[in-house]
Amino acid sequence: MRKGAVRLLVIAIVVAVVYSLDLKLNLFPTNADSDQEPPPAARTVEAPGKLAVAEVEEPGRYEKLELELAKGFKERDERFSASYTGDKSELSDQMTTIIRAALTHDDYSAYLLESYLYTIRSWGNKSTITVEAKYRESPEETAQVDRAVEDALNAILTPGMNNHEKVKAIHDWIVTNVEYDQSLSYYTAYHAISLGQAVCQGYSLLGYRMLEKAGIPVLIAEGKVNTGEHAWNMVELDGQWYHLDLTWDDPVGAKDDRIRYTYYLKTDEELRADHEWTRTYPEAATRYADALKELAEGSDGTEADRYEKLKIAIGLHWLDEEHTVADTAELREKILSAVSSRKGKLEFRYEEGSNFPAELKAAFEGVGVSVGYRASYEKFGSGDSLLVQLHLNYP
Repeated sequence: MRKGAVRLLVIAIVVAVVYSLDLKLNLFPTNADSDQEPPPAARTVEAPGKLAVAEVEEPGRYEKLELELAKGFKERDERFSASYTGDKSELSDQMTTIIRAALTHDDYSAYLLESYLYTIRSWGNKSTITVEAKYRESPEETAQVDRAVEDALNAILTPGMNNHEKVKAIHDWIVTNVEYDQSLSYYTAYHAISLGQAVCQGYSLLGYRMLEKAGIPVLIAEGKVNTGEHAWNMVELDGQWYHLDLTWDDPVGAKDDRIRYTYYLKTDEELRADHEWTRTYPEAATRYADALKELAEGSDGTEADRYEKLKIAIGLHWLDEEHTVADTAELREKILSAVSSRKGKLEFRYEEGSNFPAELKAAFEGVGVSVGYRASYEKFGSGDSLLVQLHLNYP
């Protein structure tokens, strides 16, 4: 009878809450178990996503607990415990927020977390929190990712590269070696390196791992696009943050093997043209073209040339005035100049491309000489601009 009473007492101070992640993208899974103040029943909650440490009430009070939990998640432990001394009711109320704050310490493990279950057992003011976690990538698989990342970085990074050149090299390697998984089955960096396929989450995880290992400050961002939930990276260069969407720079159905930089190091304003997010991330306010221009102007000789070559390689030179045609009047003037000097090819960025075919036809009218032309063009950036190639044929 006494044993039964003790058992009932223990049950009375155990709370179990289960969090399970239905969306494979939406990061901070929902499997939480808490042992304290018994609820009417275990409850399942959808994870609202990553919370900043500052959102925890009195963060200093829970800092040690948060760090212990962060260590367990980062080490990919399937079962681990942490201790806390203090009010058990307040702990129970804050526990889910504390776990989410713990997950902010390492994006890689956070985005691999499939579900977690936490249990709080309390005796007086002392509590033990036990977490059981499931991950989409095993430690052994992550070790294989790290070996592949090391091999790739050794192959593509050279001594003396600056961080700007490293980011481009990593971007190019990923979009060249990974394809988008149209079956929507592969979500991890391990899938990306072992199968060569992944959805946006796998691209972002591999990007995170490679950039992190290369010493580039990086995080994973998430939000929505026209096709649904989406993830991408953010990187910091020279104190400025930028968005880097590796998945959308590797479009499905591309007819050639050209590397694209449409979603390469974008500002908040530029990315919001077709991405949206509600969580708080570092502000990305500096246009990368402006940053490169400033770096080139502030450098001498070889170093300035490196930034200029980088600018051309990623296509930002098309933003320069000498490569830009603003409207129909400028288009006609450019064509007349080319015809008068019998140029065979023109390349430029056309700013208002929504009605380009008709405007191009109109610009050729009244040229005054017999000339044929063939035009090819593609979208440039996320606005209405087009990158245009004109081939002129003379009799």
